[in-house]
Amino acid sequence: MTRAAVLIALTAIPVFAISYKSAVVGSQHDMSVTGGGPVKSAIGDACIFCHAPHNVQPNITPLWDHALSAQSYTAYTSTTYTSGAQTPASGTSKLCLSCHDGTVAVGLTVTQGLIATSGTMSVLDNLTSNLSNSHPVSMQPADDGSLASSLLATPSSTKDPAVLLVAGKVECTTCHDPHVPNNDTVLPMFLARSNSNGTLCLACHDPTRAQPNFLSGWATNSHATATNTVPKTVPFGAYGTVAADACSNCHGAHNNLVAPRDVKLPEESGCLNCHSALLVTPSLLNITAEYAKTYSHPTITVSGAHDAAEAIPVNTTRHAECVDCHNPHSAYAQTGTAVAPNAEAELAGVSGYDTTGVQRPLAKEYQLCFKCHADSTNKPLTSVYGRTATRYPGGPMPAGYPIQPPVPADQYNLRLKFMSPISHNVMGLSVPTTTVPSLLPYMLNISGTSNTSRPLTSSSIIYCTDCHNSDQARSSGGTGPNGPHGSAFRHLLQLNLLQDGTGGGGSGAALCGKCHNLTTIRNEAPHDEHNGVGCTSCHDPHGVIGGTPGANRAMMNFDTGVAAKTTSYFGFWYTSTASRGCYTNCHGENHNPHGYSD
Repeated sequence: MTRAAVLIALTAIPVFAISYKSAVVGSQHDMSVTGGGPVKSAIGDACIFCHAPHNVQPNITPLWDHALSAQSYTAYTSTTYTSGAQTPASGTSKLCLSCHDGTVAVGLTVTQGLIATSGTMSVLDNLTSNLSNSHPVSMQPADDGSLASSLLATPSSTKDPAVLLVAGKVECTTCHDPHVPNNDTVLPMFLARSNSNGTLCLACHDPTRAQPNFLSGWATNSHATATNTVPKTVPFGAYGTVAADACSNCHGAHNNLVAPRDVKLPEESGCLNCHSALLVTPSLLNITAEYAKTYSHPTITVSGAHDAAEAIPVNTTRHAECVDCHNPHSAYAQTGTAVAPNAEAELAGVSGYDTTGVQRPLAKEYQLCFKCHADSTNKPLTSVYGRTATRYPGGPMPAGYPIQPPVPADQYNLRLKFMSPISHNVMGLSVPTTTVPSLLPYMLNISGTSNTSRPLTSSSIIYCTDCHNSDQARSSGGTGPNGPHGSAFRHLLQLNLLQDGTGGGGSGAALCGKCHNLTTIRNEAPHDEHNGVGCTSCHDPHGVIGGTPGANRAMMNFDTGVAAKTTSYFGFWYTSTASRGCYTNCHGENHNPHGYSD
């Protein structure tokens, strides 16, 4: 028998024979003299506040006796909400709201008038007339790719017989049984069933449906499987572990601080509450500390810019909220060594962008970076670190002084840089024309030791995060979290970019030294004449848009913050290992050209 049928049956058989009678007695919904809630009266009947056998509210089952609110409600809304209109003022949820919107006196009945009570309802139980920060009610579910297919069938139903729709709609009684407080023994909140491990939520929300589904992968996600303990207090859940709290780690059904998507805490606060090494046991790696470093992504410093439905690539205020890079329903900890360019497990289920457009979900790590660092129209046009980043592509082999080639229209577009055959091989599109004599057999860890899980050849594909990463990343032998959350080095680099033998991890393993033998490089021309000069003075670390092997060998592309155009030309030329040189003005001297040979 369904709850609705039981309620109707109250009019047909003695109430003392109904198990609901014994369940509600002593609960918070029992406002009699012996009731268990904060609101009490001198009456001895636990049922009379809601029900009466005669002369009650007309046409309402089951024999409703409490005065109804005449309030209009502000409904939940978000840019990703797709279900039907919410009508709590006319749906069955209005019975619950007759007490829980706070506009009608508790105990105001039709048959007995106002029953005198003492005490007040908990603030948390007062939903007010603003339901925008609570789960939608009195609405017909509509497909968004993540709801249970049974909700969309005819007749509609949830996946759980304990979780009931009312005339095909989600109402308060879909999640709550107003007569039985202890279906969930941990949370005596009149839930229809226990919500341990998110079971109540999963009656309607279905992670098993095919992609694109932002819940996909939930069963193996860290938030569904982690056994770390958390406090049994607000704003956490009540079950004591991350896995048991599940959805309630982040989401609440009522009176949330953040209206869209029923999130308990705003923006990054909801994530950093656990990812701060303070409240979870065993503690998690401290992401909060990463954002306190000298250089960090604009996560904490930018607020209100992210929208789950925003267009990709991002063309509004530059921001990097946690959910821009991580899908909290799908991400899980990386085990073993990820193989470039495949996305690491921490990025599972998040969206990306590449040459073919938006990817949901992404498959490659660089697709995540391209959401902001490729075709976005709002890329900064000057470096925030005080030096220009304007570069000019070199010309052909010198035969006189050719006209200076134009600056690329979108020279800060990393997608275009990595699509060049003259680039670091991030997308797998670089075309190595020769071996790289300086290349180490293995990528180095932060400390300078070899990472034997990362062998290097001239055709190796690398990650963006091989360069842009925490200076303490565990993937490179450190003890901190992976990823470009923050770094001690500018441009969110894992190691110091200065190539003077002192930057980096104590063994002279500066950034370029992760992959290149700096001793070999410093002993060959032209590097032997430029010790102490940063590699990026002459080499473009990402790639050269429109680059050619003759003009941009080894990603030669002078930084105009260091080098300037000569009288009529600016560039590098290369014909063979015995014939190479450059046209630049450096340290006050014109090279027209300055040649180098082995």
